[in-house]
Amino acid sequence: MSGSNKAQIDLWKGRVGDKWAAMQVSLDAMLSHATAELKARAGSVSGQRVLDIGCGTGETCTIWLDGGAEVTGVDVSTPMLAVAAARTNGKATLVEADASVWRGDPPFDLAVSQFSLMFFDAPDVAFSNIAANIRPGGRVLFTCWRASAENQWVTAPMGAIRDLLPTTPPPAPNAPPATPGPGPFALADRDRLSGILERAGFTDVTINPFDFPVCLATEGGVEAALYMVMQIGPSGAALAEASDEARALAPERLRAALAPHDRDGLVTLGGAIWIAEAVRPG
Repeated sequence: MSGSNKAQIDLWKGRVGDKWAAMQVSLDAMLSHATAELKARAGSVSGQRVLDIGCGTGETCTIWLDGGAEVTGVDVSTPMLAVAAARTNGKATLVEADASVWRGDPPFDLAVSQFSLMFFDAPDVAFSNIAANIRPGGRVLFTCWRASAENQWVTAPMGAIRDLLPTTPPPAPNAPPATPGPGPFALADRDRLSGILERAGFTDVTINPFDFPVCLATEGGVEAALYMVMQIGPSGAALAEASDEARALAPERLRAALAPHDRDGLVTLGGAIWIAEAVRPG
């Protein structure tokens, strides 16, 4: 993430990165099923050089370390890397850098990422650079969100507060489809994602759907889940920019939307992602 994508870097170095670092335990639990599937798809990493792109607070770094890999984690977020450093205890090489331009030496056997490759302003450039960091015959493996409409953890809270938020003007008649900008759903279109990987020089591209329960609260029920959706995701981002009146009305709306999903303090809603894998040809 560089150049014109400075806004994303500033967010992850600042407000958003601070929030994710502070909420590390809850966020790891929220995505635990996706993390377990990513680990399973990676297979054995023993003896491999693994590049963890957008390593964040370091949970996936610890997984690759436990598997016997030599791990380098790259992220732009100063506060999240501080958490990762504490968790990995000097066993991983952690680099504060923009993965769209950063180069390691020698190249890696596996480049892996958990929900971090959707935030590039120029994905073709970024994925080409990622390919350059992988040895011939090496792999890239990552998760990214499918369309927001397929993700109940997004649609349920957003549906509850949508009328409280400013409306977005409709596109002009006959306007060409807008290219997705950086954000959680930037790689949701499977054909577009496949094209990005192929243009970066990858082969044997596979992009498979995976559905899982997104855990908004492991305990504490609706109130704990309410805090999550008001802090993170599209609902949290929207409320951060909303009026004081909207923020005052939102909790009651969100409690009603979350209550049907409370099972003895555990609150989960459906999540839908792609798990993508490709090879840098030899």
